Amino acid sequence: MPQLVGVNTATRSQQGFFTQLFWFAHRAKRFQQLGAITGTLQAHFKELGLSSPALPTLDSEIAAWCNFVSGAENRIQAAGQIGDYFRKLAALSNAPRLEDVWQIIAQNREKLANDSLRLWEYWLRLAPARLSPNDRHLLGEFAAVLRLLVQSDEANQRAGRQLFSQYFKLFPSLVNLLSCWAVTSLSTRGRVPLEPGFFDLVVIDEASQCDIASALPLLFRAKAAVIIGDPKQLRHISAIPPRRDRELLLKHGLAEGYAKWAYSENSLFDLASPLSGQGDIIMLRDHHRSHADIIEFSNQHFYEGRLRIATNYDRLRRPTPDAPSARWVPVQGMVIRPGTGALNEIEAKAVVNELERLCIQQGYSGTVGVVTPFRAQANRIRDLVNAHPHACLLLNKLELLIDTVHKFQGDERDVMIFSPVVSKGMAAGAVGFLKKTDNLFNVAITRARAALIVVGDPGAAKSAGVTYLAAFANYVENLGSNPHQHQGSGVGVCAGPDYPQVAKPELVSDWERVFYRQLWEAGLRPIPQYAEEKFLLDFALFVEGRKLNIEVDGERYHRDWNGELLRRDQLRNMRLIELGWDVMRFWVYQLRDEMPGCVQRVKTWQQIQLSIYRL
Repeated sequence: MPQLVGVNTATRSQQGFFTQLFWFAHRAKRFQQLGAITGTLQAHFKELGLSSPALPTLDSEIAAWCNFVSGAENRIQAAGQIGDYFRKLAALSNAPRLEDVWQIIAQNREKLANDSLRLWEYWLRLAPARLSPNDRHLLGEFAAVLRLLVQSDEANQRAGRQLFSQYFKLFPSLVNLLSCWAVTSLSTRGRVPLEPGFFDLVVIDEASQCDIASALPLLFRAKAAVIIGDPKQLRHISAIPPRRDRELLLKHGLAEGYAKWAYSENSLFDLASPLSGQGDIIMLRDHHRSHADIIEFSNQHFYEGRLRIATNYDRLRRPTPDAPSARWVPVQGMVIRPGTGALNEIEAKAVVNELERLCIQQGYSGTVGVVTPFRAQANRIRDLVNAHPHACLLLNKLELLIDTVHKFQGDERDVMIFSPVVSKGMAAGAVGFLKKTDNLFNVAITRARAALIVVGDPGAAKSAGVTYLAAFANYVENLGSNPHQHQGSGVGVCAGPDYPQVAKPELVSDWERVFYRQLWEAGLRPIPQYAEEKFLLDFALFVEGRKLNIEVDGERYHRDWNGELLRRDQLRNMRLIELGWDVMRFWVYQLRDEMPGCVQRVKTWQQIQLSIYRL
């Protein structure tokens, strides 16, 4: 009802006034005066689609006017709401478009990165020139002491004590010059003075792997702390069994109220989490390492879908770009127990064959790692690689690392090969170990950047009773049977005015189907559900080498209480802009209320691209 936009505040302010006016007129018997007043309002009545009754001459006729007044007030209120809606819609339509803002953000982000790098380089050049003669003297003396400490041996203990004395004497004077220090928790002793609050802030990374006792000297030296860790990854290895830990807590009266300090069960991260306020806990959601095929299983299974995949695919060195980045090489082996752990000889040889295929047959030049839950399997694969005729090529060209999960914490490779070992003959103890170590599995599969290759028995993985392993086998199987739609696949190609068959019809809204037909009738040829990297575009439009992504946002997108959907789409839009796409987003209510304008906006983009091409 756009004609109601003209209902203004003055008209709405008359709401309530009518009732008082008619009541006064009725009591005063001044109906002629009432007629003169209402005559001036007839234009407003007509605008609202109302027709006032004849002026009352008798008291019994006043009821018709009372009913009219009530209806007029309701109509005025509704007209005011409609007017507000269209005014706000007009203001929103005239505001800078989000895709244009994101384009500016993407440009500024790149400029900011370049400027930051240049600033750092300039600072490095200028910093030495700003040092005073005394500063230079202290730094030179400190560097000389460090060199002597590194070269000293245990035989000359006296000299070593004198050097450390000089080291600690110089250290406080250097804190302002060298304000940031990086040490391991075990090397802090003898490197940093044991003084309370010596540093303003201590940052402890990989805190889920750090035991509480080792962190106490670090916390003592700092005024504040930032604890960073992932409870879904590796934990610290305790030399004290849990039973002994409980006995010590009971012996010293600490079992009640201090259980969270238990050394064997709790890491520093476990201790810090409940001590921090809700506003002090920050989840690092944006994932930049892995291809979506690789990280999505962990995202759903371990992180409740809270990760936002922000990986730049241009940096990934994928062995097979057109295939899923997580795949399973099926091998039915036999498991034996070589003393402890588990070993699958057939699977180990299959892993080496996969390495040979990658390096020698395919000529892959990225980095590769092989990870397995069992030490015996890692040792066997390493022996087979060392005995291979092209061992030097495999080890050096691929920067090959073969080990258990603990060796890979904090590390990554372009391609990771995972050997689960699970197959016929698997001992109950080995299965029990896998059931209790889902965090090791999470680390193992997320070390890969570009490709994850699982070499093993998928049937045994599904039936072994290890929940996460069975779920992962099904996940990889589904990736292989229903791969991502790729460019040129023919799926969703624009073929007529009716919305075509697409790979994922469950994602298509009714308004997308309506919009598709309107675009087609306007002479535009959008392609629904077009795949670009990890993204599935609602529509893609190509005009003389230029690309347009058209997105239709449902009501849930705009009512998302924490803005998570908006943040995910910001990452998505910026990445598409980096890939050369223009982006247009339409709210479903825009399509409902302004369909011709929405179609014209896309049409205008097409005309601009054609004009640029002709120039």
